[in-house]
Amino acid sequence: MKMNDITLKLTSVSDEIYETKKCLSFRFEKEVYTPYSVLSGIFFTECDVMNISDVEFYIDGKLIHKGFVDIIEETESSEGKRISISSRGYSSLLLQSELPEGIISSPSLNSLFSRVNLPNITHENSSSTVNYIYLKSHSSIWDACKMLCLKMHNSHPFISAPNKVSYTFSENTFSFEPKTIISKGNLLNLKNAVSDVYMRDLTDDAESGFSLYVNDNEIRNLGIIREKYYAFDSMWAFDSYLGIQTKINLSMKGSRADFIKYDGYSGEDLNDTVIFNKKSGRINRILVNGSKSGIQTTLWRYSDRYNNRNN
Repeated sequence: MKMNDITLKLTSVSDEIYETKKCLSFRFEKEVYTPYSVLSGIFFTECDVMNISDVEFYIDGKLIHKGFVDIIEETESSEGKRISISSRGYSSLLLQSELPEGIISSPSLNSLFSRVNLPNITHENSSSTVNYIYLKSHSSIWDACKMLCLKMHNSHPFISAPNKVSYTFSENTFSFEPKTIISKGNLLNLKNAVSDVYMRDLTDDAESGFSLYVNDNEIRNLGIIREKYYAFDSMWAFDSYLGIQTKINLSMKGSRADFIKYDGYSGEDLNDTVIFNKKSGRINRILVNGSKSGIQTTLWRYSDRYNNRNN
């Protein structure tokens, strides 16, 4: 089993830095539709747990997680002082920071982020614009990023590197083929699949019924009839049918996937490519587990409406 170098770096509110390589176990996860990474683990270290403000996690010198503490707990025993820690990436704040309701004219990714102050979160450099987006009350910055990406590229944004909002794939995409695969498999998950979506148009009167309607034959052919009804969503006023089709598409996220598990970790990130089963596809979920026995990585390639469908 490949032995990787593990480093946990903790910074206090007074800028004291605690660093340890003594790890009992850890779990790191990142997924293409989730706008943040998650780290949990148990480490031996001497630190003041009440004042930790920043968590960084490295494998083989590569920073793969940077975030704040959700929960940290220390325990002292004859073995020494150890901490149990749970952390989300700073980009989770995209879900909790809001923009004012209303129309944003000629938005770009650059201009969206010029409206907010979110330290430790970066974004792809893009000044490309669309004519407008409309935000409802209490819309998050992530909502605005999704709307802009769907309108601009008909795709879904994702977090690359630690805490970087990305719309497109890097020109330096990492591609690799694991030499030794521990296990592999396939996944079918239809628990959230929606077959029919209705939305009332603003022009409808109360008696006229729902004029905006999309059904999905792919889902219906699987024997699933699951209908959803929505009031008119002004965020999609520019194309209401695209809005309800997007709701169906997102109900199928990660619905089909293949995956592998291998020893070690090779530094891959979301939407890097991996080769197995005699084909290459983009990585849509990463799970890295570590213990005293070593590290194992599981990689998923989705086949859904936004990922790997045409591969």
